[in-house]
Parts: sequence; structure tokens; C-alpha cells
Amino acid sequence: MAAVGTNVLGAYNPIFYAQEALIQLEKALGMADRVYMGYNEERKAFRKGDTINIRKPSTFTAQAAPTSAAQSVITETVAMTLDSWQEVRFAVSDQQLAYTQDRIIEDHIRPAAYALATKIDTDLCGLYTAIPTIQTLTATATVAELVATREKMFANEVDMNVGNLHMMFNGSVEADYLANSAFSQDQGAGNIGVETQRNGYLGRRYGYEIFSNQNVPSHTTGTLTGTLLLDDVHAVGATSITIKGGTGNMNKGDSFTITTDGVAHGYTAGADATSPGAITLSSPIRVAAADEDPVTLITAANTTTTESLAFHRDAFALVMVELPDMANELGARVVSVRDPRTGLAIRSRLYYDGDNSEVNVALDVLYGVKTLNPLMACRMEQ
Repeated sequence: MAAVGTNVLGAYNPIFYAQEALIQLEKALGMADRVYMGYNEERKAFRKGDTINIRKPSTFTAQAAPTSAAQSVITETVAMTLDSWQEVRFAVSDQQLAYTQDRIIEDHIRPAAYALATKIDTDLCGLYTAIPTIQTLTATATVAELVATREKMFANEVDMNVGNLHMMFNGSVEADYLANSAFSQDQGAGNIGVETQRNGYLGRRYGYEIFSNQNVPSHTTGTLTGTLLLDDVHAVGATSITIKGGTGNMNKGDSFTITTDGVAHGYTAGADATSPGAITLSSPIRVAAADEDPVTLITAANTTTTESLAFHRDAFALVMVELPDMANELGARVVSVRDPRTGLAIRSRLYYDGDNSEVNVALDVLYGVKTLNPLMACRMEQ
């Protein structure tokens, strides 16, 4: 591939393409627009595989007044790995450009940004595997099941203030609620129900902002069955457990409880396990567990479910960073832009391929996703 000087590409505006792509990226995001967005302002250039620390949302404890001293503001951080570098690249021939100028490039920016948004959203939806709390939905999802989901999150001490709660449905679950008179008819939902019939948008219900997402994943549990017991004691902070009894395997994302002193605590498998021996956990042990504490699978073996999700904004995090623009010195036109309000970032690159008489246009993003608190979400399995 032969690259030439920037003067050859001077008629084309990579800044405009990057800014337009950023706008389209934000419009196309589903789950990604509803999670905690963190970014590191101290560094200006990152590479795939870099680990950065982002500030975690603060928590405080109410105390009887007057208190003797103010609570210290501790800026807790969480390590995030920038492990996903995604790109969409297309080529426009000299002949096409001769007739269309840069309009042909502009026409491709929106679908390119949409493809990147879909990938980011898919990765975020995949974080369901760390969520141990499950509400089973019947073949036709009901209002009672939605309310039960709220009850489970309330029991997990999730902040239930309106504005930070979201529900993500796949097409089947959305259809169930769109057809339910409690959501879509005047006698059940008033004027909001009328609007639901007009535009197909469920809106805010029971404190949740409801949205549909074509990227909702499915999950198939492993084959593990039988009476399961914890093998040996496990201290707080342990990242794996050993179980005994039963036969079969456990899949990443399989949810189970460990019952200690009569209280069941939920966890999920952080990786596939080929036998009921050592199980990697998605999140560390929260309560010390004793030898032969019962282990109970939440979903039956060999069950395939779709994973709609209820969650608080702070359950998950997305970090996007600016990619370097050093290729400007090598004959390309490169611009990185970031929205300081949302933390979204994208890079636009243009360069000429003299061997094929084409202008190559590339949009790319570098990001990482992570579960911050698995108890602040609930899987809604159907």
C-alpha cells in the first residue's frame, strides 16, 4: 500500500467525519447509553491492552446528627482493561470520488458508526454472565414478574431512585408487554398507554426506563446436576470455589447460590468448568462459607434462555479513550475526538492507496467494559 502526502486528501475533512461518526455512535447506543461512563483524563494516548483506573461512584452512610466528624471522601477506583479495539474501514475509488466528491464518504459514516455501536452494545450485554440474581419470565411475560424483578433488586439494597433504573427487553418480552392492557390501553395505563399504542415505546414503568434491544443474548446452562456441596471453607475475597457431588459441567454465566447459616448468597461461574470441582467466580466471595454449605443451581441444567436485564446505571461501566493521531506525520489524515459529557471517543483516518487508486476511510474505537456491582442488576430469563 502506497501512501502519499496529506495534500492529496486535502479536499476531504476527517474532522467532520469523526464528529459526525461520534454523533451517530451516541444515537445508536442502547445499553451503552445507560451505564456508568468513566474515562481517564490524565493520559491522552492509549493502546489495546492498557489498564487504566477509573473513578467509581461514591457511597456514603447516614449518621445521627450532629456527627463528630465529616465522612472522608474516598475516591475509589476500579481497574479497567482496554481490551477491545474495533474498526470499520471502507474504500472509495478515484472514479467514485470523481462523480460524488466527498458525499459518498459521508453516506457511509452513519452505517459504519452504527456497526461500532452494535459491537460496543453487544459486549455490554454480554456482562449478564456476572449477574447472579434471576427472575424467571413465563412464556408470556406478566406485570407480576416485572414487579417481582423490582422486589429482588430492592432486596439487594439497590438504590431505587427513578432516573438510574433501566430495563432491557428482547423483541419477545417487549411484545408481551406491548400487548398487555396494563401498558398499552387507556384503562390500564392512562394517556401513557395511548402513546404506547401510537409509537410502540413502553417508556417509564415501575421506576424503570424500558427499552428494547436487538443485542439481548441467550444463555445455555451446563449439564451439572445432583446434590452439590461446598468442598472446604472459603474466605471472603476468594475468587474460586471447590464443590463436590453431582455430575456434569458448568458454563460461564451459570447462576447458583451458596447457603451459609440459612442465608443464600448468589454467584455466577466466571468461566466454563468441565467438572463440578473448581469453579472460577465472576465476583469474589462476599460472605465466608463453610465446608459442605449447600450449593444450589438457580436455572435447571441444559436450559436455554434469553437474557433481558433490569439494572441500575452503576451496575456496569464502559470506558472509551482517544486513540493517537500520530499517523498524521506519515501521510494520512487522522483525527480523534471525544465528547467530554459522555466520554464517547472515536478516531477517523483517511489515507490513499496508490496501488488500487482508492481512498481508504477508517473509523475505530478503543474501549473496555466491566461489571462494577453484580448485585445491582437482575436477569429476566425467558
